[in-house]
Amino acid sequence: MKTLFDKVWDAHVVTEVTDGPTQLYIDRHLCHEVTSPQAFSGLRERKLKVFRPEQTTLTADHNIPTMGQENPIRDVISRFQVETLAKNARDFGLTYYGLGNPKNGIV
Repeated sequence: MKTLFDKVWDAHVVTEVTDGPTQLYIDRHLCHEVTSPQAFSGLRERKLKVFRPEQTTLTADHNIPTMGQENPIRDVISRFQVETLAKNARDFGLTYYGLGNPKNGIV
């Protein structure tokens, strides 16, 4: 009997190499505020768009509280990271679950 992991894996296999890596199709990209700025900077530098933006979702999860999201983020670096994520979402036309959105949370 296959596990849920096995079923999801099998549904995404593109090619399998004997004694090598399996090439998988990634159909969903989830991005957060801490490590995604580098990726968006790279896209800007190369003048590229996000491939299949409808499959990319951004949410702030490291720098926002679970409760009290109506309050401003006090830490300057944390606030900058969340603001940068929102800007990248706007600039690249991506779905963004920001502060106060019931769908925001852990990636």
